[in-house]
Amino acid sequence: MSRDQTLRLLVADDEPLARDLIRRYATSQPGLEIVAECGTGDELADALGRVRPDLVLLDIRMPGQDVFGVLEREAGGPRPLPPVIFATAYDGYAVRAFDLNAIDYLVKPYSADRFAEAIRRVRSRQVAERSGDRLERVIRDLGPHPDRLLVPDGRRMVPVALADIVWIKAEDDYARVFAGGRSYLVSRTLKELEARLDPERFVRIHRSAIVHTAHIREVAAAGGSRYRVRLSDGTDVLVSRQRAPGLRRWML
Repeated sequence: MSRDQTLRLLVADDEPLARDLIRRYATSQPGLEIVAECGTGDELADALGRVRPDLVLLDIRMPGQDVFGVLEREAGGPRPLPPVIFATAYDGYAVRAFDLNAIDYLVKPYSADRFAEAIRRVRSRQVAERSGDRLERVIRDLGPHPDRLLVPDGRRMVPVALADIVWIKAEDDYARVFAGGRSYLVSRTLKELEARLDPERFVRIHRSAIVHTAHIREVAAAGGSRYRVRLSDGTDVLVSRQRAPGLRRWML
């Protein structure tokens, strides 16, 4: 599809006013055509196979089937999942959305300019794919150990390079990522993040802590066969007895 060709957009949102707004925003975008509208997860599942859109813009919480479940099934099918833009009032699902390789994540209420930016990102990706870097992008974004994480920062998502992450701390069903002198709360458990991180660079030293080995500055005895790790940002993190063997392989 060339840059000038029409993008066929499927809209899925259970709020009629939200769909009206998207229609108004879409009319100002040359080459963007809404080909289907859905108000439930069931309608979304049907339309994805029937309409085969070029782009999907959808809310997360809708009646019927779970939206993420619908998208994951579509991604595992014979056809590739079309590019997806999430538009929702809930910012806590952003990490899971980008796990599905979402193009953008709009937090309601969003402006016409923000909508236009998301469409530009879709077209930019099309250009990049035609430029021959599709394989590199897929490896980077969808590989088992990505080189970055997208984390919420207010009403936007920002990329954090894994090399900059010092450590990650569990906070109930969330995790706090410490990087570059800042911290970011993400809606993922420590176990889920651990599964995505490269075990050659990250080690779980406690049930509530993962550290980046490149940021370990000191390992000291803490009594009772336990250790304390000092990190590059000055943080001290206790190593549990159960996790100590995993850390010892990094110690000469």
